Amino acid sequence: MAGGASSGDEEISSINVTPLVDIMLVLVIILMVTAEFTKYRTVPVQLPKVNASAMKREPQKISLTIKKDRSLWWNDKAVTDLKTLPQRLRAAKAAQSELAVILRAEGKTEYQDVLRLLDEVKLAGISKVGLAVDSGKR
Repeated sequence: MAGGASSGDEEISSINVTPLVDIMLVLVIILMVTAEFTKYRTVPVQLPKVNASAMKREPQKISLTIKKDRSLWWNDKAVTDLKTLPQRLRAAKAAQSELAVILRAEGKTEYQDVLRLLDEVKLAGISKVGLAVDSGKR
């Protein structure tokens, strides 16, 4: 028999890809239809205008600079009495809850001096601390 039942010993040497192509075409059509509906997913509404800068609150930033001669600067103003630094930090934290401190240290500053300053900032309850670096390539 040429087109009849086989004995089952023959190996299948080809795969019928017609059902696969049919399924892929259906998926492409579904994708095209849903992509068209995503354009209109919201109802057009005339929204009121607000001052966006007032809604976005940036944390207040304090720049603490320590030079290699161990002089300390608060926002580019010299700190003459280092004993008042913890009180000033606590007062700034009490006045502004979202307070960030940027630590700037001159290149040859002692590591211990930087850590001492970082400890004072942490003891004042300020958790947002950044270290300023020069990103210039050499």
